Amino acid sequence: MIKKFTSGSIRYIEYDPQEKQLDIRFENVSTLAYKGVPLWIFEKMSRDPSPKSFWEDNIKDEYTPTQPQKKTGQSSIDSLKNLFGDPS
Repeated sequence: MIKKFTSGSIRYIEYDPQEKQLDIRFENVSTLAYKGVPLWIFEKMSRDPSPKSFWEDNIKDEYTPTQPQKKTGQSSIDSLKNLFGDPS
């Protein structure tokens, strides 16, 4: 599940419900990831008018930091190209 933002310092958030992991990608291309995040947090952050403030108030110090699962916002085709190379 991916939510893209068109303004502000957060560009994407990506949630893996199986792992309960939330990856947050910023405009400076850094990505932070958090384990143990419930789905409702992702849903609420997706709708919040200020996702960065929501992150600072509700996620940053509340959940365990971890490694991002993959490049946030990466499409399945991009994932395959990275794995097998680009034939073109």
